[in-house]
Amino acid sequence: MKKIIALLLVIFTVVPFAAACRKNTAEPTESAKPTETASAAESETESEDEAKKTEIMNYVKELSGGLNFAGKTFTYIGKEYDTGSNFPKKEEETGDIESDAVYFRQRDTEELFGIDMEYVRTETGEVTADQVKNEVMAGGTSYDLVHGSTQTTGQTLLNSATIRQVDNLKYVDLDQPWWIASIRDDYSITNRLFFLTGPIVVDNYNDSCCILFNKTVTSMFGIDDTELYNTVKEGKWTIDRMIETASVIPENSTGTGVYRYLEPYGYAFIFSSGMKITSFDDEGNPSVPEALPIEFSNLADKLCPIFSNKAETVFTDYRKSEDPQKTYGVEELQEFFIDNKALFKFAYSAGAMDMRKYDVSFGILPLPKLNESQKNYCTYARMGMDSAVYIPRTVADINMSDAITEALAALSEIYVKEAYYEKLLKGQSIFDLESRDMIDIIFSTKVYDLIALYSGADYNQMGTFLQTLEDGIKLDNSNLASGYKGSARLCNFNAKMLVKAVAKID
Repeated sequence: MKKIIALLLVIFTVVPFAAACRKNTAEPTESAKPTETASAAESETESEDEAKKTEIMNYVKELSGGLNFAGKTFTYIGKEYDTGSNFPKKEEETGDIESDAVYFRQRDTEELFGIDMEYVRTETGEVTADQVKNEVMAGGTSYDLVHGSTQTTGQTLLNSATIRQVDNLKYVDLDQPWWIASIRDDYSITNRLFFLTGPIVVDNYNDSCCILFNKTVTSMFGIDDTELYNTVKEGKWTIDRMIETASVIPENSTGTGVYRYLEPYGYAFIFSSGMKITSFDDEGNPSVPEALPIEFSNLADKLCPIFSNKAETVFTDYRKSEDPQKTYGVEELQEFFIDNKALFKFAYSAGAMDMRKYDVSFGILPLPKLNESQKNYCTYARMGMDSAVYIPRTVADINMSDAITEALAALSEIYVKEAYYEKLLKGQSIFDLESRDMIDIIFSTKVYDLIALYSGADYNQMGTFLQTLEDGIKLDNSNLASGYKGSARLCNFNAKMLVKAVAKID
């Protein structure tokens, strides 16, 4: 019987930035200064972490105890990335923290199961999908595990019926903490799951929504950073509280002052408010409401007047072919945050790792709840950036693919999470201990939505349906209801096609 290890899964990301470095003269806050109490707490946490690592390693050893695939090769295919790769840069320890993390999980897996791991690196998710699809449809067994974006690789493999159901495997245990629990509910189709995600997928450090706040700006306008953090911890960080906090900054009608908001993501607030777009019937068939839900409409009525007001919010309107240089005289909008001219920056994941390149002092918050009665914060995994692993339908040895996938996932909880979450994100990318707590909250409340697979979107396009919601919440809500209705019909047609495709997977 599989053991249940009570360990919280957390994930975060890297969002690349390219603007030039700027000088920030803000003094560190008190919360940024180490204390003896903090050191003692960190030591206690380190001891707990070591115990968890030992427990996980024992789990993997027990898993491998009755299995030996001596001499076999386990082939893992996926897109290669400059950063955040699922594959090591070299199959040896190099001192590169990200590469070593992936290498260590490979090393232990090879030793415990007697296998050799081989990587097939592709340039894009589309290439990955095509190679796997063609191989499976020809009856080939070259690949044991596939990695890629759910919208590119995953969607293609689903539609071609070339991957396996993964919630009924012998060794993959979805109750374990190294699998994101919400994926089972959020990404199942006809009550069957085909995607797996967690720290095994390094790309998932790229897809979580959050808010960065500029500490120089909070100091300028008398906003208490500690109070912001405590508001989150007390469950009182709501949309109204966010608006109230930002309102102490005067409207910036001339463009020479400080803005309240920078680059908001409209439809992400649907999820942070505890709502979902996709609903499922008793058979697990996905759909969206044909008429605009009143909850979505109310949210648009609350946020659109703020996010579309250029005296409050920095944004570019794609409908008018705006670009940052023409509209604001900057190459990238994030320059306002770097130059201490914006309070809240809406980011995908920390943005913190790369934001450390700039001399700007900032903190991290989750997206706000709708109201205090909402039970949990909800962190949306950005469409197009969320990735998963898949098992091809024609693997040569399903027991090997099954067991090695579970082992890689468990070992990723030790090595990959340690590298990205603890050392890179929590250790290097933030300025205070409270932000670490915020990251914990963000990671432990991650949610997905199947809409990514049937909205007509791909990696580079949001799709008509989600673009309608985005525009209504951020740019103009006057035609949201009518635009939604037409887009919803197309969405539901695509959902039915997806269900038909999945029915072909035996």
